Order: sequence, then C-alpha cells, then structure tokens
Amino acid sequence: MAKSKQPAGRPPTARPGRPKAPAAQAGTRPSQPKAPVTQARARSAQPTAGSAAPRPVKNQTGSRPQAAAKPPAERPPFSVRTAVKLMYAGAILSAIDLLVTLATAGQLRHLIHVARPGLSAAKLDGAVHAQVTSSIAIWLITIAFWVVMARTNQAGRGWARTVATVLCALSTLSFVEALIQPASLLSKLFFAPLWLVGVAAAVLLWRPDTSAYIRAGRD
Repeated sequence: MAKSKQPAGRPPTARPGRPKAPAAQAGTRPSQPKAPVTQARARSAQPTAGSAAPRPVKNQTGSRPQAAAKPPAERPPFSVRTAVKLMYAGAILSAIDLLVTLATAGQLRHLIHVARPGLSAAKLDGAVHAQVTSSIAIWLITIAFWVVMARTNQAGRGWARTVATVLCALSTLSFVEALIQPASLLSKLFFAPLWLVGVAAAVLLWRPDTSAYIRAGRD
C-alpha cells in the first residue's frame, strides 16, 4: 500500500521519545553536583577527647572580660571611730602604768611594810615580787585586750561590743580595788583616766549609729 502523504505546508511531526539534552556551550564543561560530606569527615571535624578546649573569644579591645569590682566597705561611723581611738588610748595608758609600776617597785616595799608591819623580811620580799609579777602580767593582758577590742569593734563585730562592755564593768571593780591596795600615788593617778576611757568607749559602742553599723555588717 502506498504511504499516506502529509499535506503540504505542515511541518513534520516529531517522533515520541526522550527529550534531547541541550547541547553544551562551546568551551564550557557541564557542572557536576558536589559530593555530600561523608560521615568520616563529619566526625573528624568534631573535637576529640583529650584535645584542647576552644579558647574563649576575646572582646573587641583584645583583653579578657574582668570580674565585677566589689563594692567598697562601709566606713565606720563617728561613734565607732571615736570608741576605737579611746581603746588605743587605753592601751597606751596601760603601757605607761606598767612602766610606772616597774619604776616605783622600790617604793612598793615600803608601802607593803606600812600596810602589813608584821611580815618578816623574807615574806616582805616575796610579797613585793609577787605583786610586781602580777602587775606586769595584768598590764600586759590589759594592753592586749585594748588592742583586740579596738580592732574587732572597728570591724563591726557584735560580740566584741558585748565583751567590751563586760570588761568595762570588770574594770570598774578593779578600779575600786586598785585604790585600796598599796601602790604609789603616781600609779594610782593613771587608774582614773584609764577607767574613764573604758566607760566612754562602752557608751559610744551602744549608740544607735554604732548599732546600725553592726547590723549592716551582718547582712
């Protein structure tokens, strides 16, 4: 049979099939897709155990960030500063009284003999040495207490104020006893200002501004 002819003027129909890929331009190669990152390469990118930790990133100026500065400590009020000065003055007066006791040890023998005429020479010497030794020990302990109380009360310790008040009450009894015991007049003259210094310091430690300073230190 004869094949049917297509009418003139129509283009020939394309045969069904796969579409042809566009021709590559001259001088260029077709781009290939990048290979995916393999699991081995992903593991190698992670830091392994034992390796150095990454360093922290510095700020723009190149220096490490500094810690926040602590607020300055509150300055003690006037009552506390005055009480502390009085306590140091008490330590100085105690040191002076210790020197006076040592300087007037020769007069002490006569004073003990007048107060206790029945003592023998040996017992009189023993009484003099015992009183001088006890006076030295007492004054050294007193000086240490003055200094410790001054430093702890300046720091705003509540227990230090209580201890200072108790010591002031004991010093009142010691003051009365010291006036009765045989001692040189020069040594007794230092007892009155020493006692007044302790009383004034104790009064200042119980003022309202001192109490507020101690409460602020507890917060």
